[in-house]
Amino acid sequence: MTAPVFRLLFFVRETYPTFRPDVEVLFAEELPSRGHQIDFVMQAGRDTDGVGQHIWHGQTVWVGATDCGGGFVSRLRRQWLGIRHDVRVFMRTRAAQYAAVQVRDKFVIGALVALAARRRGIKFIYWLSFPEPESQLARARDGTARYPLMNLVRGKVFGWLLYRLILPRCDHAFVQSEQMRRDLAEHGIDPGKLTPVPMGVATADIRSAGRRSGVVNADALLTLAYLGTLDAQRRLEVLLEMLALLRQQGHKVRLLMVGGDEDGQDRVRLERSAEHFGVLRDLEITGFLPRDIALARIEDADICLSPFFPAPVLRSTSPTKLVEYLALGCPVIANDHPEQRRVLKDSRAGVCVPWGARYFARGVAWLAARGPTVRWQMGESGRQWVLAHRTYATIAAELEQKYLRILAEPRA
Repeated sequence: MTAPVFRLLFFVRETYPTFRPDVEVLFAEELPSRGHQIDFVMQAGRDTDGVGQHIWHGQTVWVGATDCGGGFVSRLRRQWLGIRHDVRVFMRTRAAQYAAVQVRDKFVIGALVALAARRRGIKFIYWLSFPEPESQLARARDGTARYPLMNLVRGKVFGWLLYRLILPRCDHAFVQSEQMRRDLAEHGIDPGKLTPVPMGVATADIRSAGRRSGVVNADALLTLAYLGTLDAQRRLEVLLEMLALLRQQGHKVRLLMVGGDEDGQDRVRLERSAEHFGVLRDLEITGFLPRDIALARIEDADICLSPFFPAPVLRSTSPTKLVEYLALGCPVIANDHPEQRRVLKDSRAGVCVPWGARYFARGVAWLAARGPTVRWQMGESGRQWVLAHRTYATIAAELEQKYLRILAEPRA
């Protein structure tokens, strides 16, 4: 008997082509490899990118125009172009074409689909990877937004659309973590139609064993590494203060930050902070790098750091960097956070500390004192845990079964 297959129309917030692994690997590679078809709707990443129909990993992508100008008017125009493109594609959609329409982290098209899907005989699935309404409001309040009033309005509108219209009317929603599922239930959303899908890694990104087992000079300089965005909401100054404390205590360490930010302002801010703490010469910020190069730089580090500022907006996330560190065989220091605490407890691949520079410094000092062999053993434990639980091949197999159950259910 032939296994059932399905076809989804997927509206994605990320621009084309995206390198987000939970989009590219899970939806453009893993699910299609099982016979399913995913048609994507995205906005171009650059003004010079071609619009219209493209083929990406063998799947169709409908790409809309954009405006990459840096000013306020350009931002508004970019958002308008994205909304117009989404609406045009959806209006051309026929019920017979797709088993369901799925929207990821988009609110205007999500609201339109929520209102029209049942009337048009199409199932509606929503994918919430980040609490965007709360993030917009937080950035407006704490001064990290470039246009605070714009963020305030977006946060209020997005929140109303998400909690009053999109989630109540969708047939099912996928969320980032168990914590996000509990948070949404507090907004009155039925937890029975919320399924957590944590971040994973592609099997190709899992490094082979044995890389760190060699003898290392006890006086060698330890490289501490961070992978990810430099966004001000992350409060990454905590790592610079940590570095200063370790240097004051006589530890031979350096900090590598692999990542960048949208306009370069966050990098400037961090470099000024490093200068304030007297550790600018011990800091390297690479900016955005191609994924393979970024992972190779992290793989060479001795200890990896996963700081998540303990704000409500970040508690429900599923940190990508933590699982990527484990896949590379790196021992990790992470601060207390629902997902990070659970992953490190299950994998035994690092230590979980309270938020604060002195706590991160203590974690580094403790791991440094354990020596390279113990650090390698911890890294190998994490690598094995990822192989067993967090590859996108494993996640896709479970997700496929969930889709088939959702699509087989009668519409409400």
